Amino acid sequence: MPALAAYLPNFLLSRFKRTSNCFILRLSLDVHVDHIFVHLCIEDIICLRRVNKAFFLLTHEPIIWKRFLERMNIPMPPIRPSFRYSLQATDFEVEQLVTRAISLDDNWRRTYPNIFSRQLVMAHYKILDMKLLPGGKYLVASVKDSSSYRFYLTVFALDHPKGHRALARFPTGAKVYNLQAKYMKFNDRQGIMVAYVRRTFKNDTPVDPSDYSYRTTIDPPAPFCYESMCLHISLDSLELLVDPQVVPGSAEFVKRAASQPPPFLEVAYLEADLHIESLSLFDFNGMPYLAVAQQPDEVVIIDLTSNVISTMICGQYHPHVGQPHRIEAIRILPGQKDILVVRTITTSPTSKLHLVEIFDAPEGGGMTLRHAKDIYTIQDKNAVSFHISDYGIPGTTGDQPKLRHMNGPPPPISIFFRTVDPIGVAHHVIWPAHFEIPATTTRAAETRYFYNLDHVTDQSFHVSTPHVTHVLPGAYRALMYTISSEDRKDAPSLVSLRRYINPEIQYTDYPVPKVDTAEPVTRRERHPMPWNVYSSLKMPQHVQQVYQQGGVAAITWDESIGRVCIAAEDEMKIRILDFAQMIQPDARFAQWKRSQAFLHSE
Repeated sequence: MPALAAYLPNFLLSRFKRTSNCFILRLSLDVHVDHIFVHLCIEDIICLRRVNKAFFLLTHEPIIWKRFLERMNIPMPPIRPSFRYSLQATDFEVEQLVTRAISLDDNWRRTYPNIFSRQLVMAHYKILDMKLLPGGKYLVASVKDSSSYRFYLTVFALDHPKGHRALARFPTGAKVYNLQAKYMKFNDRQGIMVAYVRRTFKNDTPVDPSDYSYRTTIDPPAPFCYESMCLHISLDSLELLVDPQVVPGSAEFVKRAASQPPPFLEVAYLEADLHIESLSLFDFNGMPYLAVAQQPDEVVIIDLTSNVISTMICGQYHPHVGQPHRIEAIRILPGQKDILVVRTITTSPTSKLHLVEIFDAPEGGGMTLRHAKDIYTIQDKNAVSFHISDYGIPGTTGDQPKLRHMNGPPPPISIFFRTVDPIGVAHHVIWPAHFEIPATTTRAAETRYFYNLDHVTDQSFHVSTPHVTHVLPGAYRALMYTISSEDRKDAPSLVSLRRYINPEIQYTDYPVPKVDTAEPVTRRERHPMPWNVYSSLKMPQHVQQVYQQGGVAAITWDESIGRVCIAAEDEMKIRILDFAQMIQPDARFAQWKRSQAFLHSE
């Protein structure tokens, strides 16, 4: 690797020379970065930043923060596939990743977390549904114009040094809901896969199906036809437009946008008479798939590359054959070709039994009947809705680091369910199991992790009477909001916003993974688990009033960075609340960055 000095401007080089009056400045830049800074904690680097201008600039060097990133031993946001470790345009993001992860972990474990920043995105359309991509850089939203005549999918870029902005949109023809978005590769191109559901009437009906709410059970004037569609958005095109060196709206920006093909590629389409629910995007062996639930007992998996459709009929639970079974939620288990299914059995007019089951996923097309190979029962809980976390296992490309926490066990799977009588919310966790593969003469020993139902633990139960609690699930961090039990509006008024942290209760026989003995990146120890895993969040009064008067039209949560985006019914705006502090690029070293670019071009 060439000496660091070759990439730094003369101003900085002139401060570190053998004739300096300050003895520490007589050491070369390579000695500081490669031999001294590697033994320092983040607090030490920040203190050095305050010494003088030379150390202020030097401590912003990306290599310093890349080393911290590789040593982090707390939950980290997944790195998006387009992030290039060696690309100068992403240098400013590395320090953001490190400081944001530490700030969120510290804040979320406090007795009463703080909202560190509030931002506003002018959407210019009414928001119907939203989905944040992991890491919070992109937001996909279902929107409509003020006359409810035109409907679009819009992709927003967040955290850009020049401000948040819309990048692309796709006309959907009708209101779409159950919006899902995930970083996935399609035809060897990295991108964002988007899936959604929309409804049309089977017969010619003068009523617009978009006028009906999808959140409540209705009696429409004609039967609905349900359509699910998948779109793929090229990340190369989006990253070209969010280059921090290019000013949005400039001639260069327009030139780049005009040179790109249409950003949305239609990948798959599914039409059904049955209600389509619980959309789940996943990949297996690098190939993209979509799974959906069709009531009452079918799971449909679409191979998005070949468009082969495989349908699984969930066999009835033997002790209750003949009684009504209904799928509540599904999730594909990451790294396994298994399906996690939550079902409800109505055992009598006044009682229900809830099942958490694991099935072998169907493949090869056609329809098959399958029975669960693993079952966990939830009794004495009258649940009305279930929510499963989807933290996922972040992958890496050849130009990305393999982070320390990715070598350990995958995150737990959280299952939240809302109950009635009493009104509240319960939380159960599926902990990953593992087995050891012994070393051979050609291969080192390896630990393999997988999910089964041997280590499911009941974490908590919270009574929220008289308010109804809605859950935005997370493996470690969930966000909840409460509404009045009497509120029947499509956009209900917000009563409170609440933090929930997974207490991480494990049974004594759980095979606890090895403790990470890596050297910490900070001086302070991690905050202990708070006593109040549920706690109300204090929002500014004027923000609270917006959602009390206008109601919550759409809300999305990214637990990996502690960000929630909320849209009110009567506004054309998206409000962003961050529970982690984030360092934005500093204007004081903008000239230094330009000097670096000049030196690189020589």
